Amino acid sequence: MPQRLPAVPLLTALTALTVLLAACTPPAATPPPAGTLSPQALEADLLNPAMWPSLEEGEAPAPDIGIDPGVFQGRPGTDTTESAALTAQASATDGDDPFLTYLTCRNEPSGPYLRLQTDPGRTGPVNFVQGTASLPAVQATPTAFPYVYLGGQPQAGVAADAGVYVNYDGSWIPFIAVAGPGGTRNLPRDTTSVPGKTFVYRLDGAQDVQLRLSVRNDHELRLDITAGNWVQYELKGTALTRVGSVGPGTRTVVHPLATGWKASGEHQVYKVMTTIAFPGKGNFRYLTQNYDFLGSAWQDLTTGRLAPLDAAGQPTGEDWQIPFTKARLYSACAAPHDVVTPTKTALLPRASAQIHLRRPASTHFPGGTTFQLTTRPHQTERAQVSLQNTGPAPALVHYQVTPLGRDHTIKTTTGLLQSAEQTSVPFHAICPATPGTTTHTFDVLYAQGETVQGNNATSTTPEIITTPSALPGAHPGDLLYHAQPVTVTLTCTDP
Repeated sequence: MPQRLPAVPLLTALTALTVLLAACTPPAATPPPAGTLSPQALEADLLNPAMWPSLEEGEAPAPDIGIDPGVFQGRPGTDTTESAALTAQASATDGDDPFLTYLTCRNEPSGPYLRLQTDPGRTGPVNFVQGTASLPAVQATPTAFPYVYLGGQPQAGVAADAGVYVNYDGSWIPFIAVAGPGGTRNLPRDTTSVPGKTFVYRLDGAQDVQLRLSVRNDHELRLDITAGNWVQYELKGTALTRVGSVGPGTRTVVHPLATGWKASGEHQVYKVMTTIAFPGKGNFRYLTQNYDFLGSAWQDLTTGRLAPLDAAGQPTGEDWQIPFTKARLYSACAAPHDVVTPTKTALLPRASAQIHLRRPASTHFPGGTTFQLTTRPHQTERAQVSLQNTGPAPALVHYQVTPLGRDHTIKTTTGLLQSAEQTSVPFHAICPATPGTTTHTFDVLYAQGETVQGNNATSTTPEIITTPSALPGAHPGDLLYHAQPVTVTLTCTDP
């Protein structure tokens, strides 16, 4: 199994940092970017900013989303999340294999995600991946940490992530993290531009930046970031003060402890990620929060091989590169499927994901769930059960019903209800030839934004469900469904 990035501790284990506000709050004259976030429902111990986890360089709660190991085992994926018609349409449009659309991927305990993953068998040896990332003007909260990054893993080596994550003040912080003892590297601190001062550089949101992760030398990863608006912070002791914009430029993070990564590019898988990381591992309860991560997108995604360097260290030609298309991916997946809404894979090499964490809703059954029906033998009495979303927008109610009726005519009905929306599901009660009274039941399964909980919910240990769902086959992180029995008392009278 490939190695994975280390998990981060739970919030309750994090040390309170009294310098956090000074470190993360810009001066009043330079307000942070306007966020697009809704108020976050916080636990009592997180209402105090001094209890928030530090997001300074190398300290942020990290995603823990490895590659699909099947890519090194010759196992293709199968499409189960997009409709057959859509898959056929995409395949007919660009001639790609139909299974290379969004897969049903496991829920990762570190948070929801979009992952595009290359296939070495289709790309050949490659030693870089790059793309233009749109960084929205958002802000982290103590329980939601947006990331936009590249990464991957060699067949014999350590997993790596490289990109940017957003701070509480809306600035984006560059990083490279490798599994094992390598840890996290950030932009080198600037101690030379002004004698006696130390500066840190970050990125404002609401801009597009170019990210490239490459392997020029064995066991060494390089992240180049080109942006139009870098921001300078002065570091004094443990506090950062925002100085202001320093304009466009390219800055680089180098990680020399990336064991197994090769400049030759052989047997290396790359990934493109959009995620929200949660504090700690297995905190699926954070999927039910009041938070959105919108506006993040990728374009011009490519992979390839760097041009060789001459004796002076200059490229001898153009880099060889090929665009991300379905034909060159091993998989493209988004999970949980009701939380992450990706663009279609037919749009590659552009990709995006909207991440809406679940809002608690509430469900009402107008007309009740107990019915007294009367008809004659051999006749059918028709009725309907209604359900309504009585929660505030944008909370959703998902439902699934297999209603009462003749066995060969029963069809399962599924759908979702917006706030204040109502639907009715018809059912049929059929009298036999003999008069009498019988009782029949069926269930209305409904989910109102709650999440299936579990422990030992990692990718390598069995999942133990602690909050069972009424929908069979549910895993930790899935929507939690309740069952509302519908009872039908049918009286068949003499003609």
